[in-house]
Amino acid sequence: MNKFKLIKKALYASVVAIAFTGCVQDDDYSTPPINCNDRWQANADIPAIKALNATDTPLKVTENIIFEGYVVSSDQTGNFFKTMSVQNSLTNPTAGLQIEMDMTNLYTFYPIGSRVVVDVNGLYVAKDRGTYKVGYEFDSNGVMRVGRMSEDMALSHVSMTCDPVGEVVPVSYATISEAMNEANLNTLIKLENVQFQSAGAGQTYYDPNNAFGGATNVTVVDSQGTTMVLRNSAYADFAAEILPDGSGSLTAVLSAYSNSNNVTPSTYQLFIRDTSDVQFDQPRIEIVNGEGPIGGSAATYSGCINEGFESFNVDLVNFSNYVNYAYNGDRYWSVKSFGNNKYIQMTSHNSNGENEVYFIVPVNFDEADSFSFKTKDGYNNGNVLSVYYTTNWQIGSAISPSSFTNITSNFNISSGNTNGYGSTFIDSGSYDLSSISGNGAIVFGYKGTGGGITTTMQIDDIHVVDNQNADCGGEDPGEEPGEPGENAVGLFAGYNFENWNAFLGGLNSFGIKSYANQSAGTGRDGSASLHISTTPTTTNTNDYVFTTLATDGMPSTYSKVSFYMKGSSEKSVSLNLYVNETTYHTFNLASISSSSTIAPSANNQYTGTIDTGGNWILVTLDLSTINDLNTSNTAGNLFALKIGRNANYDLHFDNFVIE
Repeated sequence: MNKFKLIKKALYASVVAIAFTGCVQDDDYSTPPINCNDRWQANADIPAIKALNATDTPLKVTENIIFEGYVVSSDQTGNFFKTMSVQNSLTNPTAGLQIEMDMTNLYTFYPIGSRVVVDVNGLYVAKDRGTYKVGYEFDSNGVMRVGRMSEDMALSHVSMTCDPVGEVVPVSYATISEAMNEANLNTLIKLENVQFQSAGAGQTYYDPNNAFGGATNVTVVDSQGTTMVLRNSAYADFAAEILPDGSGSLTAVLSAYSNSNNVTPSTYQLFIRDTSDVQFDQPRIEIVNGEGPIGGSAATYSGCINEGFESFNVDLVNFSNYVNYAYNGDRYWSVKSFGNNKYIQMTSHNSNGENEVYFIVPVNFDEADSFSFKTKDGYNNGNVLSVYYTTNWQIGSAISPSSFTNITSNFNISSGNTNGYGSTFIDSGSYDLSSISGNGAIVFGYKGTGGGITTTMQIDDIHVVDNQNADCGGEDPGEEPGEPGENAVGLFAGYNFENWNAFLGGLNSFGIKSYANQSAGTGRDGSASLHISTTPTTTNTNDYVFTTLATDGMPSTYSKVSFYMKGSSEKSVSLNLYVNETTYHTFNLASISSSSTIAPSANNQYTGTIDTGGNWILVTLDLSTINDLNTSNTAGNLFALKIGRNANYDLHFDNFVIE
């Protein structure tokens, strides 16, 4: 250092010492601050300084403006460099900004919690790269920006007051998203329930192999999967320390870095003062980083399920009876079809990242005795499917995979098809549920990653068996129904099959199966009927025989649907009454031989047989608990009749009415 600077430093120290002695309180004998200054009176606050210039072009202040703020940053450990963040209050601040000074060891002049006053006359203000700064202008490759003022200028423009150093109380936020607010920039915040995304494998705060601009960005993530970077300098005392692998709270100064000067979620960043700001003393949290759950609008806990997915449209992902949960990523289990067979499928092929998705089947374990399913794999390059049960989940609630019981090892999951798909679905085995009680779910979990394990997995024929209910979802025949009343109206166009063209004109675009036809003279009282006739080779799927549209003049309130049926079949019939195009109420006839009232069921089932002994029987669908049927949208579905696959059917139907 030259002689002139030494003399200047000595003179400055003398002036500071004189100023300091005028600030000491009579009853306070602790070591006073070096540059205590009570001579300047603030006439502005931080919001007023920010309001001077919201552009990135430096504005020189030429008025006598002094503002005050409280220091929240510290360069004591080397993580902050020649910059200081101040906010407008020790608690619950509403604004902060950054002061640029070409000085080191700032913490000895301006400790955390000290109140400082800043004379901005002659300094520059701008919103530089996303954050408001006070400093001096400099030329950055032909662009003028706000940067560091010289040390001499800093000591003459920024001074600590004689107030006792206070305690800065960080503002706590439950999620990262809540903290992402421009008003919080350069203030001290506290993120609750967060963790380092990549901790646990020896990662350090600073990694020379993962550095940019002399610092490493470490990703912080909260329980919602929202992330923000924590920036750690190569010169920080803690640079080589290993990241803690737990979870907890993180206290930091919120900053931002944006080339466009617009602050977005991707431009926010955090700076800690030292590692005491990181209090990760709790177990790691589970991260939901996906699109979340869909479906389940009509889900119920059932002890008996026979799901072959034939009732769903191809590519459907929103299942009314089941929950489809994208826990990480944006992909879901979806319905696919091949060889006249439908199933659900999940794959990570061509995805952009991690996929963790759960297909959740609600189960009443008090009634369920066992369950089984079939699988088929394709282009297999690793295991992706896990099977669980849980009694710690309720319909409509979030999931916690760590609470699931993993039972995958009890099953034979299809594998080994590396260059295509398996030729057929394989029975993956059965699992005894008799020892489990309460409500919960069977869960099929898929984990894969685009560019990593991308195996395609297919699932079909999920069976949950209740040994006391052989009909699996069918209801015992109720009391014999009464004849339709005078106010009954046709359920669909051509409801009595006399006018066949009217009936065909009232169907949706899929029309009617070829094995279902008008049969003249075979209906009640010699009228026409609808005749369904199949053999075990007629259909390999659980078919929609026909689906009708709503018609004008239907009742807005109703209590039942009635129809007549005659004949026999080796499997039963399932009926849908629609709320909208994807949601419907299901009625299963199960085993039936006489006039009966049928209550709603959880899902489509075809177990049971039909034999009316050659007589017409009256079937009534009980609508007493239903009030949301589509009776007004004539372009939308209202009613569908379905039969099971590979079975003999010889059934006549007549006179479908609603009242």
